Amino acid sequence: MLDIKGILREIKKRKAKRIFLQIPEGLKTKALDMVKELEGAGLKIFVSCEPCYGACDLRDAEAKRLGCDLILHVGHSELPKLKTKIPVVYEDYRIDADPVPLLLSSLEKLKPYKIISLVTTLQYINSLSPAMEFLKSKGKRICIGTPLKAKHPGQILGCDYSAAEPLEKLVDCFLFLGTGRFHPLGLAMNVKKPVLFLDFEKSEISDLTEEREKEQRLRMMHIEEAKGYRNFGILVSTKPGQLDIKTAESIKKELEDLGKNAFVLVFDEIEPGKLMGLQIDCLVNCACPRLAEDSERLEMPILNPHDIDLLEEKKGKPSYE
Repeated sequence: MLDIKGILREIKKRKAKRIFLQIPEGLKTKALDMVKELEGAGLKIFVSCEPCYGACDLRDAEAKRLGCDLILHVGHSELPKLKTKIPVVYEDYRIDADPVPLLLSSLEKLKPYKIISLVTTLQYINSLSPAMEFLKSKGKRICIGTPLKAKHPGQILGCDYSAAEPLEKLVDCFLFLGTGRFHPLGLAMNVKKPVLFLDFEKSEISDLTEEREKEQRLRMMHIEEAKGYRNFGILVSTKPGQLDIKTAESIKKELEDLGKNAFVLVFDEIEPGKLMGLQIDCLVNCACPRLAEDSERLEMPILNPHDIDLLEEKKGKPSYE
């Protein structure tokens, strides 16, 4: 639930009057009621209607242009070392969901695993403790890691699995508690041990091994295809927590050393229509690390920076000449 009183205390501490509100898609049904309460306290509220993917997606430049003196960022926790043009108040949003009934009905699926690492997203952090206590009562050993970027033990982000990865040699499997396949599949792509997904929406526990293998086959297929391509677009995001121009420039040089044509393409929101007419064969992702999974939506292969090392050297005449 949203803690309006706590939000108002934080805003009062900052002596802010004009507030730029960022709220993720899943919480927009609560946005207008929230605005009414904040405006009732004498604040001026400007609601961002752009998508909000995480704390990496702060729209501080827009907020500053509107004369706002604070961003209220709902639903995500602060990223360390992320600098902004104006102050930000981060408001956690927690969902109370009891994992025990589903764990109880799915004990057979967990039977092969003695040592389990529990992970989740910010919204379901409160579910970790009851899950841990229940599984311990059934003889399981539980590990909950400390993340580098995320705020809470056991919390993972789409770009940060450090609450899990260092534990891989110690555990038999990872168990993600939450909803949506984005985060657990991302974890599965970054570890080799089994990743199980306790899905509160579907009331089931599933094993993501098959999906991981499918994604890995697709990645290798894209790398093989890319060996014969000439024109590469290097994706750069202007979102504060995603901007990585140094890597983009390094990848451009690597591709040109392989005889490829490489172009740095800068976006805020990366959409297929913005690529029309550019005659690009393949994309290299230097924005959100999960963007490589969007190859179908962007209608061309997407490589991550570390995939470039797997391209064979094929020099030839640039296709646009």
